[in-house]
Amino acid sequence: DSQSWYNGDRVREFEQTFAAMQDAKYGIATTGGTVALEVIVRASGIGVGDEIITSPYTFIGTCTAILKTGTAIRFVDVDPETNNLDINQIEDAVTSHTRAIMPVHFGGMACDIDRLNQICERHNLVMLEDSCHGWGAKYKGKGLGAWGKAGAFSFQQSKNMTCGDGGIALTNDEAVADAIGCAINQG
Repeated sequence: DSQSWYNGDRVREFEQTFAAMQDAKYGIATTGGTVALEVIVRASGIGVGDEIITSPYTFIGTCTAILKTGTAIRFVDVDPETNNLDINQIEDAVTSHTRAIMPVHFGGMACDIDRLNQICERHNLVMLEDSCHGWGAKYKGKGLGAWGKAGAFSFQQSKNMTCGDGGIALTNDEAVADAIGCAINQG
């Protein structure tokens, strides 16, 4: 009804409502979850020569989003009890090129965010959350996607909350939100 796919009132209302539901300050709608993942990496200043630690047990979009930024991937195996990153293996995988950890909250089950934050603080890393399966999910009362520097969600057709495709990036950092907005609006 607004006649605008990007700047319409309904899009802005959705961005604000979804961000609030997940306890984040800013929500920026994207064309898909993979795009949301890519722009949170770009907006965090991560790229060529850097690496991100993530899970090998995920949809290919997690990896293609990272690779499209020129960033290398360093996999850490999953905990067989949770299907999330094995927190005990992360610190052994950190190198001088590691800039971020991207946990995949698989099936809406939150990673151990407290321990991830401790690792990030010790090694001066940022957490970028792949929350594509995690809309509505919370960790200690706070929504997934709002714990790290930024988080990404997918509304692809196989998700419980779908619009055929689409995604959203969340952050509590105004500068990151601005960088994401610039990245999705003509780069």
